[in-house]
Amino acid sequence: MRARQVFVVLLMKTTRYAAIVTVVAAIVFLINTAFSYGSRRAHGSTHVKERLTEAVYSAATETKKLTTKDTSILQSEGHEERVKKPRKRLKTILLWNPFFGEPDYGVGGFGTIAFEKANCEHTCWLTSDKSQLPVADAVVVHVYNMGPNYQNATIPKRYSQNQIFVFFILESPQRSYKGFFKTGFSFKDVFNLTFTFLDSKETDIYTPLGGLALCEKREEIPLPDENTIANESLVAWFVSNCHAPSARMAYAMELAKHVPVHIYGACGNYSCPQGDIDCYNKIIQSYMFYLAFENSFCKDYATEKLFRTLTTLMVPIVYGNANYTKLVPAKAFIDVRDFESPKHLANYLLILKETPKKYLRYLSWKRKYSVLQEGDFKATGFCRLCNILHTDNYPYKSNYDPVADYWNPDKLCVSGNEERKAVHLKK
Repeated sequence: MRARQVFVVLLMKTTRYAAIVTVVAAIVFLINTAFSYGSRRAHGSTHVKERLTEAVYSAATETKKLTTKDTSILQSEGHEERVKKPRKRLKTILLWNPFFGEPDYGVGGFGTIAFEKANCEHTCWLTSDKSQLPVADAVVVHVYNMGPNYQNATIPKRYSQNQIFVFFILESPQRSYKGFFKTGFSFKDVFNLTFTFLDSKETDIYTPLGGLALCEKREEIPLPDENTIANESLVAWFVSNCHAPSARMAYAMELAKHVPVHIYGACGNYSCPQGDIDCYNKIIQSYMFYLAFENSFCKDYATEKLFRTLTTLMVPIVYGNANYTKLVPAKAFIDVRDFESPKHLANYLLILKETPKKYLRYLSWKRKYSVLQEGDFKATGFCRLCNILHTDNYPYKSNYDPVADYWNPDKLCVSGNEERKAVHLKK
C-alpha cells in the first residue's frame, strides 16, 4: 500500500497531468476493490472487472495524448512543473477587397500561411471575411479597386481608434491617380500606413514587385553555348497596350530601324495564341533579348515584366524610372538610359551577338541567385505589416491624404518630352 501511495503523490506534483492522476488513482482504488471482493459471488466479481476494464481503457486513451517527450518528462525524477504561458490572440489583418480577383492577394492562402512563408518574426491572421471588421487590428484596402469599374466599392468605417487602415497599391501613380482616385471617394484621414513599391521615407511597408534570393550554394545551371547563341533571334516583345502613357512604343519603333525587333500581340506583326504554352516556350528559347518596357515612367516602378524575363534565358532590356541595381545585379539587365540613342543600343546588342562570351556574362548571376515567386515578395510585405502591428509606439499617420501628399504622379512620374529626354529619344 505504501508503494502505491508514493506513486500517486509523485504524479500529483504535475498539474499538467491531473487527468491521468485521476484515472490512475481510480485504477488503484478498483484494484483494491477487486481484491476485497475476491471471495464474493461470481456476478459481483464480474461487475468489478467491467469497471476495471473501463478505467484501464480511459487511462490508455489519455496516455495516447502524450508525446514521447512529454512521457519521458513525466517519468523523470525531480521534474518541476512547467507553467504554460497563455496564448495571445493573433492580430487580425483584414483584406477588405480583392487584388485583381485574388482575395488572398496572391500570397497562397489565408490564416498564417503568408507569415510562415516569410519566416516572419511575428505571426498574424490574414482573412477576407468582412464579418471580422469589428475585431480587425488592420484593414488593408486595395485602393486601385476603388475605381469606377468596380461596382459597390466601399471604404469601411473605422470601428475603433486603435484600428489601423492600410493604403495598398502596386500600380503606377500615373495609371491610378487620374482615372481612379477622382471618383468621389475621400481618402483624407482614412489611412494610417502605406503599403507600396515606392522606396520612400513615407512608405511604411516597402514592397518591390519582385526580387532575387541568394542561393545557399552555387547552382550549376546549364547556360546556352556559343553555337546556340549564334542561331538565336535578337529581340522579342509581347505587348497589347499600344498607347501606354510612356513613350515605350516610340522607342521600340526607333530601335527596330537598326535591329530586328519581333513584336507579338495586338501591337505587332507576330502572334502566339494566348494560353499556348508550347508556342510561348519556343519563343523564349529563340531570342537573346526581351523588351521589359514599363507602361509608366514612374519612380521605383519595376514590374513583373523584368522579373518574369529573369526566369528565362533572355536578357531583359529595361525601360523605366526605377533604380534597377537596387533590385537585381548590374549584369542581369540592359538599361536603355545608359545609351545615347536607340541606335547606340542596337550597336551594343549586335556586339553581344558577335561575342557570346560577353553575352553570357548577363546570365552568370543565375548560378548565385533565384527569382522570387510573386507570392514570396507579397508575403514579405505582409510580414512587415504584421511586425509593425506588434511594434509599440509605431508612428502611425494621422490627418493624412496619401493621394495628394504621397501618390501624386506630378511628383513621381515623368512623361512626354521629359521622358523622351531621359531615354535619349528624339521628339
